[in-house]
Amino acid sequence: MHYKRYWATWAVLLLLTVLMIFIGNGPLPKLLLLGVLLVAMMVKAVLIGAQFMHLSSEHRGIVFMVAAGLLLVGLALFAGIAPDGVRAFELRQ
Repeated sequence: MHYKRYWATWAVLLLLTVLMIFIGNGPLPKLLLLGVLLVAMMVKAVLIGAQFMHLSSEHRGIVFMVAAGLLLVGLALFAGIAPDGVRAFELRQ
């Protein structure tokens, strides 16, 4: 089997993770930091989906269904957790 693509993807994911850790501890403004980290997380999600979930070789409709499902679950989780986060933030002040 050809594992070269998997190792290359793993190396890119590791590099992105290390960069995200160092950037998170850097002196960037919070809004810029948030944007950079979100973009890096999306790139990592696309790489994982394309390579390890083999979505790069699937029909486009299946890829869109998986992406839409992940987006909806993510939004549902955010909607469930966000009110608690807002309340905790308000209590801290």
